Amino acid sequence: MYDIRYQIPVADFNLIRQPHFQIPVDRQAALFDEAMVNVSDYGLAFSSWYAMTDGSNAPYGQFIEGSSNVGWLRKSFAEKLARVNHLLKDFSVELLILDAYRSIACQRGLWAYYWERGKRENPAASEEELQRYALRYVRDPRNFDPGNARSFGIHSTGSSADLILRHRQTGEWLNMGSKFEEYSEVSVTDYFERQLQQGEIGEDDERLWNRRLLHWALHTEDITNDPILYWHHDWGNQIWIKVKTALYGSSPTAAWYGYVGAPA
Repeated sequence: MYDIRYQIPVADFNLIRQPHFQIPVDRQAALFDEAMVNVSDYGLAFSSWYAMTDGSNAPYGQFIEGSSNVGWLRKSFAEKLARVNHLLKDFSVELLILDAYRSIACQRGLWAYYWERGKRENPAASEEELQRYALRYVRDPRNFDPGNARSFGIHSTGSSADLILRHRQTGEWLNMGSKFEEYSEVSVTDYFERQLQQGEIGEDDERLWNRRLLHWALHTEDITNDPILYWHHDWGNQIWIKVKTALYGSSPTAAWYGYVGAPA
């Protein structure tokens, strides 16, 4: 379908589901304090899924408190994504960023959403049960500590981005096989690679190739995908190191991006 020779690596989820918290962050690294930039200044399209007010941002259907309509990322990461976007011109598609830097205020907003959703689904749920429910989707920010990666999401490092592909001319989203923020087996990145191996789909399946195109383009800049969700990508943080080790066998010993405060 696309003139690329590429397959998405099939992941070992025993490795992928290992925690990333124990991976060190090198606070002396040259990029540790790197500034964040507005992605629009790099020609990157951004539409905050959490800041939408028209109800179209499933599963939320509402504005998430603390979210922002400005997309921020570390400068080197934004530059890499800009180069990826240029590469994708030959395919008449571009990146659309739906979540970039996520402030602790937004993290608290997401935590509140899932907590309340858990209460609606199970009015008799205990505090412990509600906490377990919310933790399925988002880090617990209630005891936020900038030195403890367990207390904030990886998006708060400014080095993670949730991305899909869209047509450059029309803005229409490419068919990626499942909806953004759909937490299901189909959203696992290698789902269609496995389906192909099992003979459930054909080699020309557009969902397979759209995921391959996104994965391939980002891989040219050493940006990794979290194999659990086709839309989530990282560079230079703890999840990036975990995924590189699990999929490709080697990685740096320490991340260079840790928590960073929200831009003024």
